[in-house]
Amino acid sequence: MKTLNVALCGALAWGALASSLPARSAEGLHDGIWRVAAEPATGPCSKRHEFSLSVEEGRIRYSGYWPVEASGSVTALGVIRIRVVRGEETLAAKGLVRGETASGEWVSPGKNCTGSWVARRS
Repeated sequence: MKTLNVALCGALAWGALASSLPARSAEGLHDGIWRVAAEPATGPCSKRHEFSLSVEEGRIRYSGYWPVEASGSVTALGVIRIRVVRGEETLAAKGLVRGETASGEWVSPGKNCTGSWVARRS
Protein backbone atom coordinates (compact mmCIF):
# COMPACT_ATOMS: atom_id res chain seq x y z
CA MET A 1 0.00 0.00 0.00
CA LYS A 2 2.88 2.35 0.81
CA THR A 3 4.31 1.81 -2.72
CA LEU A 4 0.95 2.71 -4.26
CA ASN A 5 0.77 5.93 -2.21
CA VAL A 6 4.31 6.95 -3.23
CA ALA A 7 3.53 6.23 -6.89
CA LEU A 8 0.26 8.18 -6.67
CA CYS A 9 1.99 11.17 -5.02
CA GLY A 10 4.72 11.07 -7.69
CA ALA A 11 2.13 11.01 -10.48
CA LEU A 12 0.20 13.90 -8.94
CA ALA A 13 3.39 15.94 -8.52
CA TRP A 14 4.41 15.25 -12.14
CA GLY A 15 0.93 16.21 -13.35
CA ALA A 16 1.06 19.49 -11.41
CA LEU A 17 4.51 20.28 -12.82
CA ALA A 18 3.55 19.40 -16.39
CA SER A 19 0.40 21.51 -16.25
CA SER A 20 2.39 24.52 -15.07
CA LEU A 21 4.84 24.39 -18.01
CA PRO A 22 4.00 26.43 -21.11
CA ALA A 23 2.58 24.31 -23.91
CA ARG A 24 4.55 24.16 -27.16
CA SER A 25 2.46 25.47 -30.04
CA ALA A 26 1.52 22.51 -32.20
CA GLU A 27 0.22 24.82 -34.91
CA GLY A 28 3.67 26.19 -35.76
CA LEU A 29 5.61 22.94 -35.51
CA HIS A 30 5.93 22.43 -39.29
CA ASP A 31 5.99 26.08 -40.36
CA GLY A 32 8.23 27.19 -43.20
CA ILE A 33 8.69 26.97 -46.95
CA TRP A 34 8.65 23.43 -48.32
CA ARG A 35 10.10 22.50 -51.73
CA VAL A 36 7.87 19.81 -53.30
CA ALA A 37 8.53 17.39 -56.17
CA ALA A 38 5.47 15.56 -57.52
CA GLU A 39 5.92 12.54 -59.77
CA PRO A 40 3.10 10.91 -61.80
CA ALA A 41 2.65 7.13 -61.53
CA THR A 42 -0.55 6.25 -63.41
CA GLY A 43 -2.78 7.87 -66.00
CA PRO A 44 -2.04 10.34 -68.78
CA CYS A 45 -0.10 12.76 -66.54
CA SER A 46 3.54 12.47 -67.57
CA LYS A 47 5.31 15.56 -66.30
CA ARG A 48 7.16 15.91 -63.01
CA HIS A 49 6.39 19.17 -61.20
CA GLU A 50 8.44 21.06 -58.62
CA PHE A 51 6.98 23.92 -56.61
CA SER A 52 6.97 25.53 -53.18
CA LEU A 53 4.34 25.45 -50.46
CA SER A 54 4.21 27.59 -47.36
CA VAL A 55 3.07 26.32 -43.97
CA GLU A 56 2.03 28.88 -41.39
CA GLU A 57 0.40 27.84 -38.09
CA GLY A 58 -0.47 24.48 -39.64
CA ARG A 59 -2.18 26.00 -42.71
CA ILE A 60 -0.78 25.18 -46.15
CA ARG A 61 -0.83 27.53 -49.15
CA TYR A 62 0.89 27.79 -52.51
CA SER A 63 4.06 29.85 -52.49
CA GLY A 64 4.93 30.30 -56.15
CA TYR A 65 4.21 32.18 -59.34
CA TRP A 66 1.81 29.90 -61.24
CA PRO A 67 -1.91 30.71 -61.18
CA VAL A 68 -2.52 28.00 -58.60
CA GLU A 69 -4.63 27.84 -55.45
CA ALA A 70 -3.64 25.47 -52.68
CA SER A 71 -5.29 24.96 -49.33
CA GLY A 72 -4.80 22.39 -46.66
CA SER A 73 -3.36 21.66 -43.28
CA VAL A 74 -0.70 19.75 -41.40
CA THR A 75 -1.38 18.51 -37.88
CA ALA A 76 1.06 18.49 -34.97
CA LEU A 77 1.51 14.76 -35.64
CA GLY A 78 2.53 15.58 -39.22
CA VAL A 79 -0.57 14.39 -41.07
CA ILE A 80 -0.99 16.39 -44.29
CA ARG A 81 -4.16 17.00 -46.32
CA ILE A 82 -4.11 19.41 -49.25
CA ARG A 83 -6.20 20.41 -52.26
CA VAL A 84 -4.62 22.09 -55.28
CA VAL A 85 -6.56 23.81 -58.07
CA ARG A 86 -5.08 25.10 -61.33
CA GLY A 87 -7.69 26.20 -63.86
CA GLU A 88 -10.03 23.24 -64.42
CA GLU A 89 -7.63 20.77 -62.80
CA THR A 90 -7.96 19.69 -59.17
CA LEU A 91 -5.87 17.29 -57.19
CA ALA A 92 -5.95 16.01 -53.65
CA ALA A 93 -2.87 14.97 -51.73
CA LYS A 94 -2.19 13.38 -48.40
CA GLY A 95 1.00 12.50 -46.61
CA LEU A 96 3.14 12.64 -43.52
CA VAL A 97 5.92 14.89 -42.22
CA ARG A 98 8.95 13.25 -40.65
CA GLY A 99 11.36 15.88 -39.36
CA GLU A 100 12.55 18.07 -42.23
CA THR A 101 11.06 15.87 -44.96
CA ALA A 102 7.56 14.85 -46.00
CA SER A 103 6.09 12.42 -48.51
CA GLY A 104 2.77 11.12 -49.69
CA GLU A 105 0.41 10.38 -52.54
CA TRP A 106 -1.76 12.50 -54.81
CA VAL A 107 -4.73 11.88 -57.07
CA SER A 108 -6.22 13.97 -59.88
CA PRO A 109 -9.71 12.57 -60.54
CA GLY A 110 -10.40 14.82 -63.54
CA LYS A 111 -7.36 13.52 -65.43
CA ASN A 112 -7.51 10.06 -63.86
CA CYS A 113 -3.91 10.33 -62.64
CA THR A 114 -2.17 9.32 -59.45
CA GLY A 115 1.32 9.80 -58.17
CA SER A 116 3.62 10.42 -55.27
CA TRP A 117 5.35 13.45 -53.86
CA VAL A 118 8.29 14.28 -51.62
CA ALA A 119 9.12 17.56 -49.90
CA ARG A 120 11.96 19.07 -47.92
CA ARG A 121 11.79 22.12 -45.68
CA SER A 122 13.90 24.96 -47.15
